[in-house]
Amino acid sequence: MTASALARPGGGALGRRITEHIGQAFTALAVRDYRYLILSNLSSQIGQWIQQVAQGWLAYQLTGSATFLGAVAAARSVPSFFVTLPGGVLADRMDRRKIILASQLTMTLNAIVLSILVSSGMIQPWHLLLSAVVGGTTMALNMPARQSLAPQLAGPERIANAVALNSISFNFSRVIGPSIAGLLLAGWGLGPCYAAQAILLVFAMVWTMRIGSAGAKHGAGYRHHGSMWSNMVEGLRYIRGSKMIMGVMTVAIVPIYLETIYQQLLPVFADNVLDVGGPGLAMMVTAVGVGSMVGGFATAALSSHPRKGLVMLSIGLFSGVTLAVFAVSRFMPLTLTMLALTGMTQAITMAMGQTMVNLIVPDQFRGRVMSVYMMLWSSSPLAMLPAGWTTDHYGATTTVLVSGILVVLFFLVAGRRRGIVRDFREEIVILDEPV
Repeated sequence: MTASALARPGGGALGRRITEHIGQAFTALAVRDYRYLILSNLSSQIGQWIQQVAQGWLAYQLTGSATFLGAVAAARSVPSFFVTLPGGVLADRMDRRKIILASQLTMTLNAIVLSILVSSGMIQPWHLLLSAVVGGTTMALNMPARQSLAPQLAGPERIANAVALNSISFNFSRVIGPSIAGLLLAGWGLGPCYAAQAILLVFAMVWTMRIGSAGAKHGAGYRHHGSMWSNMVEGLRYIRGSKMIMGVMTVAIVPIYLETIYQQLLPVFADNVLDVGGPGLAMMVTAVGVGSMVGGFATAALSSHPRKGLVMLSIGLFSGVTLAVFAVSRFMPLTLTMLALTGMTQAITMAMGQTMVNLIVPDQFRGRVMSVYMMLWSSSPLAMLPAGWTTDHYGATTTVLVSGILVVLFFLVAGRRRGIVRDFREEIVILDEPV
């Protein structure tokens, strides 16, 4: 646009409106402490994705067993059942910065030990299992504190923007982390992957320590007295008594258990099915991350759509189709395309589920309900225990193909039933219809 055009009536106003909209997309970044939290999250998350690529590749190289891949995934997920819900209560009672710092320090030490063991050639399969348990426990404590600290720092008027930026940060790290892991695997091997994670976690701790006194407050408005046990029981009773929450959680969580299988089996596809090695594995994980990032922006565009349940069911159905095509593909460009589409559709489906839960839940139960949601989501790799056995006996292609078909069937059945999810509207509360 020329200077004269901008000078004409309306030209300057258009430019100002565009600038205002761009600025509104990042309003939470105007808060100093929130910027430090985002930098801390980004450093930690990039390190976690580097570690995830390295861990899957190392586990398969050590044993050649998909069952062991499933065991490592399960070892990381089991702590979620026992730690995430208490972690949500702790996040409301304690200084959230200290919880995050303690978990980051533990993860740093874990990464340093693994780097030494791998580089010295002393690594054993049981080391990976123990490391997975430690990592799962620390993340189960970290996630509730981190997710509740973001809106606390951003302020009530910027909560939606803060949550959106957290999602973008997560998906951005999902692209960058595996890319770095691929370069490290190709040039230097597995040991430097864990060393890189440790370095990034040190940066994350530095950013966390820069968060000021606003982050030291306990959970704002915490009104639940009594023991932690009584608080947890109260939250679980609320969830069990809400037909809407149970319905939305069921439709949101069940496909995640089925679709998580393919992510855990990517090392098998990279090594045995496609023969692309460690760098190829990093490309595949990165493709999922790119798709997830696109899905995050698509979710933002769909945020005002009144039929969120219908969007969730439609996109979820398509995710099963892309997963099935990925399973049978032997052409790397098609494989990467299907992985990107699967990542995108999964991101939209998950975000719609989280949005509907947040719209339903009253504020006084939000932390505990989301802790249960995260607990179920984090425990989804437990599905790899039977899937690993199936892969060893029938192959990775059959296992993932079956899971994709089951996802399609699940959403077809859910989409045909009138009720809470399919007919969900923000302005309508359905209490008596089936899920």
